[in-house]
Amino acid sequence: MATTKTETEATQNEVQSSEAAKSGLAQNVESFLKAQLAQAQKRIEELEGEAGKVVKTLESRGQEAAKEAQALWTKFQAGELLTDPRVQELSKRANEASTELTRRVDAAGTELRKRFDGIQTRVVEAVGVASQAQLKDLNKELAKLSRKVDSLLKPVRRVNGAKPAASSPASSPRA
Repeated sequence: MATTKTETEATQNEVQSSEAAKSGLAQNVESFLKAQLAQAQKRIEELEGEAGKVVKTLESRGQEAAKEAQALWTKFQAGELLTDPRVQELSKRANEASTELTRRVDAAGTELRKRFDGIQTRVVEAVGVASQAQLKDLNKELAKLSRKVDSLLKPVRRVNGAKPAASSPASSPRA
């Protein structure tokens, strides 16, 4: 029994030393966690301070921007804004851009008309119908020929006068 008592005491000693070690480890962990928590709280306080400064800065900038916007609105309503060199420069740039854009649109329109006329000409040629230009040319040519025929017929009419000689082949006009 003496050995069982010693074994029991040894086991109890081991448990106690194990508990003491666990207790010491728990204390170490607890103190470590407390230190980490204290550092985290300190860092949070620092961040809160910095955030407060940033908020104050943003508020002051917002107030300055609001004042500037109000001043610009007042100038705009009074018509003074148009005399501002920055506004004049922007207006000049806008006018230049508008002029350039108008020029490009006109050039594109001209190019489009040329292409359309070319396509129209090809279609008319493929179909075999005379174009308006060709009809105008033909009308001009017809008018010239009509004037020539009229000018050639006038002397013949004067010579025959009141007596038309339709039966004689020598007096009939030749074309």
